[in-house]
Amino acid sequence: RATLEDDVRFKVLFCGICHTDIHFLKNEWGFSLYPLVPGHEIVGEVTEVGSKVTKVKVGDKVGVGCLVGSCRTCENCSANLENYCPKMVLTYAAPNFDGTITYGGYSNEMVCNEHFIIRFPENMPLAGGAPLLCAGVTVYSPMKYYGLAKPGSH
Repeated sequence: RATLEDDVRFKVLFCGICHTDIHFLKNEWGFSLYPLVPGHEIVGEVTEVGSKVTKVKVGDKVGVGCLVGSCRTCENCSANLENYCPKMVLTYAAPNFDGTITYGGYSNEMVCNEHFIIRFPENMPLAGGAPLLCAGVTVYSPMKYYGLAKPGSH
């Protein structure tokens, strides 16, 4: 799709695989949209930014997890709980706001709302960064929520 004013376009360099990808490919949850390109542990290099993007610039190394969009206005989005937004846009196999279908990290390139982009530090090994965007978040989020993310707190 076209790059909008708050979007980031990037070339995909690495993409992990998650069992969720298998569920979607086999339509085991009953809501897959075909044709389907999976992948939600994505690392890439920014090739274009929209006119209002401030978080990253062309050439930056970035990552994207399981969401590429949300309404950004509901109660859940305001509380940084976009995964509960009734209008969230999954990284793949989901209708986007413009009516197109999203395709995941096994694509050559992707477009994502700036809010869902994570900029990687220069010294980050990119191949190892992809799994952090799903498995890493899955482990870290509850640890942070329950106050276990501090050394010696578990």
